[in-house]
Amino acid sequence: MKLFLVILFALISLVQFYGVGTSVEDEEKIKKIVRSETEYFLKRDSLAWKDLFVHGETTTRVYAGLGFYGNQVGWNNFGPGLLQWMKDSPTPSRYTNVKNSNYIINISDDLAWVTYDQVLSVPGVDSIPPSGSREFRTLVKDKQQWKISSIMTIDTRSYFNVNPESMEYMFNLLGYSYLEKNKTEEAIEVFKLNVKLNPEAWNTYDSLGEAYALAGNKDLAIENYRKSVELNPENEYGKEMLKKLK
Repeated sequence: MKLFLVILFALISLVQFYGVGTSVEDEEKIKKIVRSETEYFLKRDSLAWKDLFVHGETTTRVYAGLGFYGNQVGWNNFGPGLLQWMKDSPTPSRYTNVKNSNYIINISDDLAWVTYDQVLSVPGVDSIPPSGSREFRTLVKDKQQWKISSIMTIDTRSYFNVNPESMEYMFNLLGYSYLEKNKTEEAIEVFKLNVKLNPEAWNTYDSLGEAYALAGNKDLAIENYRKSVELNPENEYGKEMLKKLK
């Protein structure tokens, strides 16, 4: 937590020190890049997502929210793992609606800092609550092309909120963090615990089904996807996966 606050303070101080020169053209380019970064990730477009980043030793990825904090410094410490995960799990996310707002953009020469609110939602499915966050990005310009050098997400559903819904989400997030690191067996154990703790939550079975599918256990993947669809007939993602697995 202390490191997270230090990073946040450093970003704010950097902006204050260098000033706030901006241009409309650069601002629009930056907005497009940060939106594309989210959209490419949700679509599992690994090559396009990779091309938006600086692949350096100081490139940073930070996430904080719902009792979970993660900090990865160096492209090689998170980039390759996420790229492999996208290749292994090519099915796009159900969160296809991306809404960014309340931008604050500061630009000084070849350095830019941007923060904004982001809401992700699943179109036509009210049973899945939107995912809200405050996003922070730093970008550097290389050969007239802006590239992301750091990415930080603060989940706005309350860092200290502890209730069954948030705990379900936290376990789900932990499971997917294992999948991102190609630790499928660990992810399965986390998802199994989430199912045990939240037996009426359709999304827990959906996540467990995905992990079993990645592990090559087709029968258990189908079993859990079926349970997920049984609990939530609107789960189009689960229905699609059942078609692919049969």
